[in-house]
Amino acid sequence: MAEFVQQNIEETIPELEQLERVGLFAKEEIKAIIKRRTHHEYRLVRRQRDKEDFLKYIQYEVNLLHLIKKRRNRLHYFFKKDEIEMTIITRILRLFRRTCTQNPEDLKLWSSYIEFARTWHMMQELSRVFTRLLKVHSDKPALWIMAAKFQMEENSSSENARGLMLRALRHHPKSHKLWTEYFRLELMNADKQRKRYALLKQSQIEPDEDDMNDAVMQGAVAKMVYKQAIQQMNDDIDLHLAFLPICQRFDFTQHILDEIYSDLEESHADSELVWNALSRRHLSPDSQESEESVVVTEEAKCHTVYDEAVTSIPTPKMWSMYVEFCIERLERGGSVKTSNQRARQTLNVLDRAHKACDTLPEELFDRWLTVLLIVGGVDEAISAAQEAVTVHPTSVNLWCRYMQLVIQNITDAEQQKTNVTKLFEKACSNLKSKNSLPLWKIAMEWCLASDPANLETLLQTGVREHKHVAMVLKEHYLDWAYLQGGLKTVRRVYSLLAKEKPLTTEFFYKYIAIENAQTDTKMKQIRSCYEDALREFGTTEPDLWLDFIKLELTHPNGDPSNSPSLHWRAMQALQGDHVETFTIKYTLMQTGHCS
Repeated sequence: MAEFVQQNIEETIPELEQLERVGLFAKEEIKAIIKRRTHHEYRLVRRQRDKEDFLKYIQYEVNLLHLIKKRRNRLHYFFKKDEIEMTIITRILRLFRRTCTQNPEDLKLWSSYIEFARTWHMMQELSRVFTRLLKVHSDKPALWIMAAKFQMEENSSSENARGLMLRALRHHPKSHKLWTEYFRLELMNADKQRKRYALLKQSQIEPDEDDMNDAVMQGAVAKMVYKQAIQQMNDDIDLHLAFLPICQRFDFTQHILDEIYSDLEESHADSELVWNALSRRHLSPDSQESEESVVVTEEAKCHTVYDEAVTSIPTPKMWSMYVEFCIERLERGGSVKTSNQRARQTLNVLDRAHKACDTLPEELFDRWLTVLLIVGGVDEAISAAQEAVTVHPTSVNLWCRYMQLVIQNITDAEQQKTNVTKLFEKACSNLKSKNSLPLWKIAMEWCLASDPANLETLLQTGVREHKHVAMVLKEHYLDWAYLQGGLKTVRRVYSLLAKEKPLTTEFFYKYIAIENAQTDTKMKQIRSCYEDALREFGTTEPDLWLDFIKLELTHPNGDPSNSPSLHWRAMQALQGDHVETFTIKYTLMQTGHCS
């Protein structure tokens, strides 16, 4: 074993001599490098070497490269890179090859290998890495795509990229991602050819006039990829639609787009997704920069197709897509005339959807309320919200919106109090308690602003609800108690709430923060709260123990002599992996590395 180590170290001598000769490293530093490399080499010739041994050696060599770069910049010496850096890079690549051979299943390791080779522009090495990687992980389409992108975008080899994608599709003929990426790759290749042709013409180099009719530059290869994909999965609408956004990124693909839309209309005329795509095709990709009159004309064409769609497929899903389109256009803004026109169209579509659907979906009611508020129809929004919660009595979102509308629209205090209280009670009776937290928060905010006398009653009721509600309201109850009655009140409330489960660490931390904020801190109260928290969470929360220990060590009124006993108790109480987590964090805290 020693002779292999010695041979490897001797191979590094030329680069080390160069480092010393050019003044980048001193003689003592060279000796230190030899010592560290010898240490790593001996670890690699052990019978039971593991991945960490290789990674530590690689990291040492990478750090050495960074140090050499800094020394070069400082000394302004930029020669002999082939004799110094390249030999180190070659060694690192060799180490990566060895560890990837030993741990072929570790994708993170392969990723580090690829990233290092890419950083140093080792294109031939990258090609070899991807070849080896795909032999081991041919079952992962994402890796085939990564390799093809490298060949196309970095290695400038469309032929290699095409070959990889064809091999990938033999392994994964039903992969959407592979087909769409192959399609994109062929369009990129056609685009590159077209730009090259345009550059030649600008340079007054006359290309062959027939070149512009070349099938590749017209996207014929990409079109064949699309046809093959559809032939493989003709019933897959999602695959059909996935080709559209890729096509729209290029300015020479209109004939391919037309064919895709034609195929969709012919094969999937009963699909809402297809009608949605057919309707939106009339919007130009750069409509953000188009004149308003042009955009309005495009939108009119979209409305015509959508109207045909909801006539052919009058389903809630189709109406939802139509409404979504209308609201998207409404939110674009524009002139007052255009905005008003869009608002009228949106309300008209919503009204038609309401009449056409036996039960308007929850999301459509939600969008209807949004539009009514945009156009200022508050009374209509309240009526729509009332109908919405009647149709969907278990929708938390619709009840919340209804309640917010009532709160905002009724100005008379007594009437508002009566209506909001009745509405809240009715909502709670219809909703499952575990889902009703947003409603409780609205009620609590309203009470705080408009009916503070009944806020405590509301909080006392809320802490007895489902745990998802109770755990949050307990924290708000502590805040309210402290603001209303001060320290004495919050201590009384804490004593009551701490006896009722469920409890959370946030609840205890909230009370500790209140006690800690006092000028005359009562350590007895804080310690008591920590003990309450540890009774509940002492087996699973190492941070709770650490915070208690840190309090005793750092607080002016703390007692550092309590720290050892708390550490011992924590080690006895914590279970499983929590013991190791506690030990690591406790060690860091002792050495000053943990805030």
